[in-house]
Amino acid sequence: MKQRIISHVPKVWLHQVQFGIQALALNSLVSCKANARMTGVARGTAESKMSRLLGNAKLPGTMAKIVANLGLVTEHNFVNVIHSDFNGLVALVFAVQTWIGRALPIFLQTSYSGKLSSRDDASKRTQKLRAAYKALSGNDTKRTVASLKALNATLGFWPKLVFERGFGGKAIIQYIHKEGAIFYVRMKADRLVGIAGKQLRLKDCKRVDELEVIAGLTLRIICSPKNGKDKEPWYILSNDFSSSRNKIVKVYYHRFEIEETFRDIKTVLGLRKTKLLKPNSLAILLWFVSLGILILYLAGHCR
Repeated sequence: MKQRIISHVPKVWLHQVQFGIQALALNSLVSCKANARMTGVARGTAESKMSRLLGNAKLPGTMAKIVANLGLVTEHNFVNVIHSDFNGLVALVFAVQTWIGRALPIFLQTSYSGKLSSRDDASKRTQKLRAAYKALSGNDTKRTVASLKALNATLGFWPKLVFERGFGGKAIIQYIHKEGAIFYVRMKADRLVGIAGKQLRLKDCKRVDELEVIAGLTLRIICSPKNGKDKEPWYILSNDFSSSRNKIVKVYYHRFEIEETFRDIKTVLGLRKTKLLKPNSLAILLWFVSLGILILYLAGHCR
């Protein structure tokens, strides 16, 4: 299965990708340099190779194309979307639902996190990352829309997008709907919506399947059955007008596969302790970890 991935790698990046798979794809992270030394190459050579790998600004885009060429996602698949923080850096990750417990990362982009202390006594690393975040152009919403455009350009189509709560802003919803992509996003219970000419909070809606006006669009809001583990039902906003309520609730239930994937990535594979300074380095690290996950999946489920 590793060879299936290698077959899609451009010759110019072949040695770097092979090294990255060996050092990072199927190993728990000790540190980038330590993992490099585990490949059996002389210490100085290994560390130099890792430095060049993490500094390759063109490689993340190439990795995205490599994974897209594996054909693991089509326009009929449901793709979960999540923001995940990594000690001052953040990854926006898209992962296809499998309905067997873990989602498969198929696209990602990274940036500096806005969730950093601005105190004068913050560590030098935090201050440096905070300054880099403030220097970014645009805002978080514009960067999310740019990542959505990049996903579509890489795949050549729109899969069905399943968002966590926090992606329900007007600009994101309007962009996705205008593009004709099917989406599902969980909304806060106190979100104001227009129903039958009235402004109501979602938690005050009487029906479990309702048309509403939000962000100037007529969309569907699904209220899930109450679960004993949750204090309130899910309120799922969607432009899917054909699926049943039960199907949409089930689709959103499987959004949590991406949470399980990242729990494994951070805890089992050790990425919780990363202290990288550059988004490009995080992107490359996550791409190779994702390749490891895909190799294991392909080995177990493809014939």
